[in-house]
Amino acid sequence: MTDLDVVWGGINLNAGSGFNVESVTGWDDLPEITSYDQPRARGHGDHVGDQFARSRIVTASGSILSSAARDALSLSLLAASTVTSDVADLTITTFGRTLSAGARLIQRSLPIVAGYGSGYAPFALQWKCPDPLRYGPAQPPVSTGLPTSSGGVVYPLVYPLTYGTAGSPGRMTLTNNGTAAASIVAQITGGLPSGFEISTSDGQRIRYEFAVSAGETLDLDTGEGTLITGGTADRRGYLTVSDWIQVPPLSSLTLQFTSLGGAYDPAATLTVPAFRSASW
Repeated sequence: MTDLDVVWGGINLNAGSGFNVESVTGWDDLPEITSYDQPRARGHGDHVGDQFARSRIVTASGSILSSAARDALSLSLLAASTVTSDVADLTITTFGRTLSAGARLIQRSLPIVAGYGSGYAPFALQWKCPDPLRYGPAQPPVSTGLPTSSGGVVYPLVYPLTYGTAGSPGRMTLTNNGTAAASIVAQITGGLPSGFEISTSDGQRIRYEFAVSAGETLDLDTGEGTLITGGTADRRGYLTVSDWIQVPPLSSLTLQFTSLGGAYDPAATLTVPAFRSASW
């Protein structure tokens, strides 16, 4: 690995692989911003409106510098840069951070120039990332059940004392090391006969007042604003409170998982299988 790595389509475009990436643009830049400010009718300036980032355009330029491996390397580059509608991971290491974004290749250049006979071949690849955010590696799964009390001591007392099974607060903490608010993809598994609530210390809540049967799983995505069961059935309409919780940049957030109506099922869980930090 070098200080600048570009990984795409199963190949690493760094100097150690026979490729040499010389420049990357659009990766650590802000993407194009659309502003919805409105001009003041009778006064200086604008009425402030929302701002939204558009797709990220990333370009990597470099060269092949191997007369022996030029043809094989160029073939691998061509094979990794075909036209497809699928979105795949583009992973780039810059400034000591390795981040990924979903991308589609939109341009490829592999011209024949002076030095071709000695193994020199410049190249350039350009991608469009529909989601402008870049994401860190997936963190290990985190899961919690509903809050439970400890077992406590049993009378008559017998030494050494046994304090019973430890209780659980029904909480989990997610840490976002990136510079953008990070959404949460989670799974809620029943049984929860009266529904559930996910809350944070700052008062945000996701409240679902409908039964989740034993073994049923709801898939929650706070970035997309969706709640789905069975892979396709939309359950968002059963939410009575829907603060689409985000983990703030460069900070941690604790989630509290509780059941509604006092019902308790030890099998019920809240799981975040692969939280990822997000960066602009």
